[in-house]
Amino acid sequence: MAEEEVETSIADEVIESSTESKSEEKGYLARDEYTSERFKLEINNLPKYFGFGDLKKRLKLLGVDFVKIKVPKGCTHAYINFRNEEDREKALKLLTGWTFRGNRIEVTHAKPAIDIMFRQNKPKKNDNRRDRQPDNENDLDLPDEVKIQNSATPLWKLTYEEQLAKKTTIIQEYLKGLEQKIKETSSKDITIPFEGIKPSPIVDGYRTKCEFSCGKGNNNEDKVVGFRYGEYRSGIDRVGSPSVCKNVSNEMKLVVQHFQDFIRSRSSAWYSSETHLGCWRQLTVRTSRLNYILMMISFCQGQLSPEEIEQEKKELVNYFTTGEGSVCKVTNIIFNVEKNKAGNETIQSEILLGDSYIVEKLFDFKFHVSAKAFFQANTQGAEVLYSLVKDSMKLDQDTVLLDICCGTGTIGITLANNVKQVIGIEMIKDAVEDAKRNAQLNNIQNIEFIADKIENVIHKLVTKYNQQRVVAILDPPRAGVHRKVIQTLRSAENIKVLGYIACNPQLAIHNFVDLTRPRSKTYQGDPFQAVTSTAVDLFPHTPHYELFILFQR
Repeated sequence: MAEEEVETSIADEVIESSTESKSEEKGYLARDEYTSERFKLEINNLPKYFGFGDLKKRLKLLGVDFVKIKVPKGCTHAYINFRNEEDREKALKLLTGWTFRGNRIEVTHAKPAIDIMFRQNKPKKNDNRRDRQPDNENDLDLPDEVKIQNSATPLWKLTYEEQLAKKTTIIQEYLKGLEQKIKETSSKDITIPFEGIKPSPIVDGYRTKCEFSCGKGNNNEDKVVGFRYGEYRSGIDRVGSPSVCKNVSNEMKLVVQHFQDFIRSRSSAWYSSETHLGCWRQLTVRTSRLNYILMMISFCQGQLSPEEIEQEKKELVNYFTTGEGSVCKVTNIIFNVEKNKAGNETIQSEILLGDSYIVEKLFDFKFHVSAKAFFQANTQGAEVLYSLVKDSMKLDQDTVLLDICCGTGTIGITLANNVKQVIGIEMIKDAVEDAKRNAQLNNIQNIEFIADKIENVIHKLVTKYNQQRVVAILDPPRAGVHRKVIQTLRSAENIKVLGYIACNPQLAIHNFVDLTRPRSKTYQGDPFQAVTSTAVDLFPHTPHYELFILFQR
């Protein structure tokens, strides 16, 4: 899976000089406004690899009523913010002695973070930035059109052939590192063949989903809708137009421009993550090959009355159905009212136009895609990826396919006609319900979806189909899967072929090593061998790609 669940991070700690003004560093605490930084815990001894979504889910199941979680990149600790002292102290008791993925978690009170807008100007530990000349690519004198492309599409200056060559070099270096790590655990020299990178069929305007921030422009223009010039945690809060960004379609750019025109005509301000004031926070746009255009608006209630919010909704619909925005041909509008100052919690979601989903076509199949559901953001590129999976795994009518982490069923449904039976396994129940509906929509009869953990069902399935050729496809979130999943797959010896799709290979490397390490009490069953690897470029103009590795034993 790709780029839907993003781990929230904060910047490295900075040097605190005794001559610095503490009121400037944490001046937001002195302002007469709410901030959850007053009510904060730090948890330590987290696993080296874990999914941000999994951590949030487990905390909610434990009864921890948080408003925000911050996970510093590459660290084994996290910060949890709460609405008030009562919620924080309740969480402190719940988390004391808590175990997460086999690690006993340590919990303490945490100090408020340094003001993010103050932090950006201070040197980090062991950082000699002030002695260096600024990077030309980040020069403040660059035109805004260049800055926004550097931020959203870092490879935009390269020809597409140069982009593919650059990614090929990166992948080859990654595979060398993976080979070395496998050697360290197995004491065997191995080579993972690399079949190259398959290009995207469409290079420009390929994204079918984008999230746009509302904010202030670089030249203090009010109510700009677009991408941030950099990460907010780095102190960059200004927003630039996506009009020059190559990965955004013309249809989407038109919607953004008209939405910007609309909110500029309203008296309600844009929402500031720094002050927690304002209303218009974010615009999400989804499009499809079948000419659907969905807008999802994130609107913080601020000081507006329910009647005033209703008026904003009415004016928005009128603008995009009968007003100047009608040229965009928007088919769906979803309006989410959120609590400001509390982690952007949705308190009301209303469909103002159309349905809660759009319809997308993938190969000859149709899928209902809701506003927040995961679906590859490059539909034509996804067809290349799934065709690669089908051809590499040599599927036939004697094959039973286990689609692990199946989500809304995209892979299993598109491959169902090539196999005898598909079993989709997914922990998230809502995704499984979506998958069942999509199977019915396409009249797929040889498919079953199970809402459960893989370790709870795999052995029953392998026993049930012990006379069949059973293969597995694994398409997990960014951080990969828990080692229990790998242990379970290793012990299911009837599974001789396993395909793994990694949208962030660096985070999945622990899964690859565990699949191939020698048999032991912890990892029963014969080890897999990585027999081939191929990349697919689903994200032109950016450094990202999908890596497919075929394992056999």
